[in-house]
Amino acid sequence: MRVPRLRLRFPGAGYRRCPHLPRLALLALLAACAATPNAENAGPRLVAEWEPAVGTLVAYPFELPDDLVRDLAGEAPLFVLVADTDRAAAEERLRALGVNPARAQLVTTAARSPWTRDWGPHQVAGPGDTIALVDHVFRGYPWVPADCAPEHFTYRMGRMEGEDEAIPTLARALGLATVSLPAIATGGNLLTDGHGRAFCTRAQIIENHDLVDEAAYRGLLRDTLGITDLVVLENTESFGIQHIDCWLKVIDPETLLIKAAPSGHPEHAPIERNVALLAQLTTPSGGRYRIVRIDSPPFRGDRLPAYTNSLRLGNVVHVPLFGGEADERALATYRAVLPGCDVRGYRYEGWLHFDALHCRTRALHAAPTRDPAKT
Repeated sequence: MRVPRLRLRFPGAGYRRCPHLPRLALLALLAACAATPNAENAGPRLVAEWEPAVGTLVAYPFELPDDLVRDLAGEAPLFVLVADTDRAAAEERLRALGVNPARAQLVTTAARSPWTRDWGPHQVAGPGDTIALVDHVFRGYPWVPADCAPEHFTYRMGRMEGEDEAIPTLARALGLATVSLPAIATGGNLLTDGHGRAFCTRAQIIENHDLVDEAAYRGLLRDTLGITDLVVLENTESFGIQHIDCWLKVIDPETLLIKAAPSGHPEHAPIERNVALLAQLTTPSGGRYRIVRIDSPPFRGDRLPAYTNSLRLGNVVHVPLFGGEADERALATYRAVLPGCDVRGYRYEGWLHFDALHCRTRALHAAPTRDPAKT
């Protein structure tokens, strides 16, 4: 049975709140993503971050600043993954933060990891703009050199408890289908423009070496996610997890925000080589990318702030701040590149140069618009 697409909207993210939304009916939002079938949208399409969202997926215990949790709940409902034994503690914590219980839906899983971006579900639009959650392989966080090969592949931290079952559990709770992707597609290292192009670093290809080779990986992304053009870029860290969202953010199908590392820093040369490659690509409109640089001087020793590790939820952009001299300039850069958005910064001692706000949050999307470039 086909259900109509919901048009419920929430404040702060370009949405108007529905005054009749039942307190415990938030999960029904995602189940009502179907629309009239359209032959132009017959195949899968990986949903872009800026497309309409019905809420944000986070995990309890919250490894996020308090004001961010409050703001996210104020803009759209929070979907909180929580162990059954922690439900009472999660509810109490939300009350202590001043979050209206009607703005948070607890979903019981065994998952303990806060990094919902990385192990959590990509979302793919299928026929009729239905949304399915992508159940991909996740093994943990690589800690590898820039020129990593399969024999170099080690993990700084592997899977945490419950991650393997969390996506199917979430899908059942939301009443959504899942799409199996038998390969690694870590969320922080696979960014899309919503038009069939995605970006990752070489580490993502190497990490899959014992599952699929590069040609087979590209085929899986095409058939499962609708990614017809996978742009594989150079690893940038001398040694690290090599996630692309720590130095690049896809602002829209025509605009890329890229970290500017100081001259002489180990990340400077590889990032600049990547910029040169990206500058030659053709965008969906047939032009070249507008490439905007975000100044990222060291904030802890030689570590660079990951200002690109931000979350856009509707018309609000949440930017991690690291306490360095460039924080205000970073916010100004976001406001210049997204003049119609409310840009907010969040200082937090827990942000790392390879892990920040984007890694620990994930938007859950409603049915996308016909042309994602116009959202």
